[in-house]
Order: sequence, then C-alpha cells, then structure tokens
Amino acid sequence: MPLIEGTLILLKDRTTKKVEDIKINDELVTFEIEGLENIQNMDILKDKELTEFNGEFKESKIKNIWLDVSSKIYKINDSLSLDGSHYLFIRRDDKYIWSKTEDCKEGDSLFKIDNSWEKITKIEIIETEQNVYNVQMNKIFNYFANDYLVHNGAPCGASCGSCGTSEDGSGSGSGSG
Repeated sequence: MPLIEGTLILLKDRTTKKVEDIKINDELVTFEIEGLENIQNMDILKDKELTEFNGEFKESKIKNIWLDVSSKIYKINDSLSLDGSHYLFIRRDDKYIWSKTEDCKEGDSLFKIDNSWEKITKIEIIETEQNVYNVQMNKIFNYFANDYLVHNGAPCGASCGSCGTSEDGSGSGSGSG
C-alpha cells in the first residue's frame, strides 16, 4: 500500500515528517472507526461497508516500513499521490468503505484530518518508476498521509517480497527510512 516519497505523515505531536524520514516506533495519529476496528486483512476489509460513520482520533506506533518501486502512480485532487493498491477511506453513495486507490472514482469523498470529507474531483494516472513506501502500524491500522486517512500495509504488503510474516502476523522485515 505504498506512498510516494515526499508524502507528509502526521505524527502524534501534530507535526509532519516525509514518509521516507519516518522510523519504526514513531507514533502517528490514527482514526479508530467503529465497525472497522483492527481489521488488517484486506480480503475482509474490502467487503466491509458502513452506513453510519463514527470514530475517534488515537495514536499508534509504526511497526515496520518497506521501500519498493511502483510503475503507476495515482494523483488525487493534485494533493495525494500513491500506488493504486493503497486503500483509502471513502464515502460513496452514503456508504463508508475502504477502497483501493485504483477503484476510487470522481465523486467519492476522502476523510481528512480536520474531520471533513473532500470530494474527489480529479484522478490522474502517471506511468513512471518511483520509490514508494509502505507503512505497517501496531494497533490501529491506519494513519494520515497529506491529511487524508489511509490504511497501513497488511502484514508486509510490499510487492517486492522484501519481508516475511511470522505466524502471529507480525512482519519480520527490517525498517528503512
């Protein structure tokens, strides 16, 4: 679920760091969504939808970080650039879901750090080789990237195969950044 270099990640103290500068155990602002708590398995998460939206801001530590390369980047509203496999929290047709970036549509709305929703008005696909970073969280499996709520990697999640997963689901790859 990679983000491009330069994406700003919101830390617990409300400052930001570029994704390439964050470290394992940095504490990030997260958002615990009632009805979608602690779901990291994307096969389960992609089929969950809510008709009501409630949650609260919390914090969680970074468990792991992976560097990868992507050949296709999605740029949304000229504000957020990420790989098409990354999950975003959206509102569509009065439903609240986690959606892959490549499945988002103009007219969907993205949840932001100021507790607002921003309508997607533009999605640009850029074919380019670019370094991307995948972040895995410890407890609450989301965080804010450029002020938008995004999902973390599901154990590893890196397409490069650079990490392993233990039986308890914890990543065993080493962090970079």
